[in-house]
Amino acid sequence: MKRLVLYCALCMLFYAHADYIHADSPSALKLDHHDALFTFFSLPDGEAMLIQTGEGKTYLVNTASPKSQQDLMTQLHHFGVNQIDHLMITSHNRTECGNINRIVKRYHVEEIYYGATSKQECIKQSYRTKAKEWKINETHALSKKVTVKPVAATSDGSLSLYFTYEDTSLLFLGSGDLSLERQLMKDSALHAEILKIGGYAKTKSPTTSFLEKIDPHIAFIYPLHGVLPNEGLLERLEESWIDVYVLRKVGTTSVHFSNADYELYPK
Repeated sequence: MKRLVLYCALCMLFYAHADYIHADSPSALKLDHHDALFTFFSLPDGEAMLIQTGEGKTYLVNTASPKSQQDLMTQLHHFGVNQIDHLMITSHNRTECGNINRIVKRYHVEEIYYGATSKQECIKQSYRTKAKEWKINETHALSKKVTVKPVAATSDGSLSLYFTYEDTSLLFLGSGDLSLERQLMKDSALHAEILKIGGYAKTKSPTTSFLEKIDPHIAFIYPLHGVLPNEGLLERLEESWIDVYVLRKVGTTSVHFSNADYELYPK
């Protein structure tokens, strides 16, 4: 009975109109020099995450699907984005790289980073923008306190990224493939306070054993048009005492990193 009630509630949320930007969004938040703001956009379809640093750098991870183009542009404007220094692409699927052409032209992207199999499908949209293939476990500094490194790639080319801000980490899973979990489980030191669920939470991943290893406090789920999150997975996350942010329900949400701590907005 509990599962039926939960599923019906999700259905109502899925088909209801969503306000993608909250009134108390942190778009006007002033970042100190060493701060960073990670924003998970609530969009009609697909995923995009904005990273802004107190040093004035702006990064975008994925560009969502063509169905989300106008919403993505509106929200980037809302967050004061005029230029994107680097674009990171984790998959060649249209729900992750469907707006590269528009983003590259509008925001004068300096460089694109991509996984080994993304170039043919996605990066060809980038015209003359410099593109670079990422190597697994190669660390890149986004600011003095923020780093990112690709930690695994699946057979379909989906890339998972591991971000750190001092001692706090965020694992951006590129897919919901169980084989990805097996790769990541080999890293005994891998841990993340914040987890972006892969595959739009439509698969059985992450499993209980993976959650126990990673030990996240917060999980984000992006919306995929026409698909609801896996009911069993939502229950598993809840049973693991993880705060789950289903973006279609809660709207665009940001994580403000400052002084070795983080805070979520809207609060």
